[in-house]
Amino acid sequence: MSAIDQPILTIAGIRKSEGNFQSDGKNVDFSNTVVTVLQPFTEEEISKGANGMKSTEYKIKGAQFYHDYQAQKLPAEAQLLFKLDVSRKVPVAQLVALDFSCGKKQPIGA
Repeated sequence: MSAIDQPILTIAGIRKSEGNFQSDGKNVDFSNTVVTVLQPFTEEEISKGANGMKSTEYKIKGAQFYHDYQAQKLPAEAQLLFKLDVSRKVPVAQLVALDFSCGKKQPIGA
């Protein structure tokens, strides 16, 4: 089993993203739950003058998973649960779920 970081971060927003587009003459459908998180800047970014937090978007494959989280009060802390996708040439950490039981709700503006 590979170790993958399962960080606890502040979830700022969750939305559905689904539709289709044309690529190389083929119709491509997509369906995702997009999770916007606040996370600290890296040491390199801080050394270049970054201050505060940055927002990053992660995708959970399947827009239907939005309904699992739509009643969640945000912003709130959650553990991001990743799995290692080894079906590609280079393995990729893929977000599969959020666990809100690990944290507490954040007051707006905190």
